[in-house]
Amino acid sequence: MFEYKEYEIEEHMYNENKNMRLDKTYEMCVHELGLQQSKRDQIIAFYIGIVSFVLPTIININLNKYARVTGFLALYILGSMLAQVVVRYRIYKEIYWITCRTITQFYSFHQEKINKELVQHIFYKTMKKNASTVLVFQNGKEMKVNSWKSYCKILNSAETILYEVLVLMSSLVLWVGIFMLIGSGMYGIGVATILVFINYIHWNFYYYKHLTKIYDVIIDGKDASFNATYAKAWFLHSF
Repeated sequence: MFEYKEYEIEEHMYNENKNMRLDKTYEMCVHELGLQQSKRDQIIAFYIGIVSFVLPTIININLNKYARVTGFLALYILGSMLAQVVVRYRIYKEIYWITCRTITQFYSFHQEKINKELVQHIFYKTMKKNASTVLVFQNGKEMKVNSWKSYCKILNSAETILYEVLVLMSSLVLWVGIFMLIGSGMYGIGVATILVFINYIHWNFYYYKHLTKIYDVIIDGKDASFNATYAKAWFLHSF
């Protein structure tokens, strides 16, 4: 229990020559990190392309109201599915970044001293350092997260802005579909706007919840929370 927290690094474990034998592993991890960004960008570009092509087609061709509404809802569902994929890529990017920072610290150790306990210990310490880039902690004896400030901090990142583009586009499609289903007028505008606002809040909360969940072990100190994140850092599992 908690070996990764209590593990002690002794002086004889360090390698003064700093053998760079881990370069290949580090390069692979960096490549995978970049791949997550590339996949995310491709998904967003794909959805923009689909909406740009399908939306005018639905509007211009001779379809009844319900067929058009079905088309808009189908576009929204596709956007929601892609939003989940983008969040998954964002999670893996965050973990790969922690993994890269962890691997660089192995350069200072003798090869025979690198074991599972040391790897998990350094990964945990790196997580604690990296948590401040995502979370804002409250002052006090207990470590608690200021959810609102953390959410605002996440909103300022480029990754979040790109995610917002996808969410806003799918929300716009949903708004048109609901408005078309209910009918024109202030009532239709009001209902569509309220439902889309709820949808927008949901997907932002979904993003925040899953991204911050990576750092649950920093808050609750549970092995299960650590293992849930460490399991995705598969570049470290060979040590």
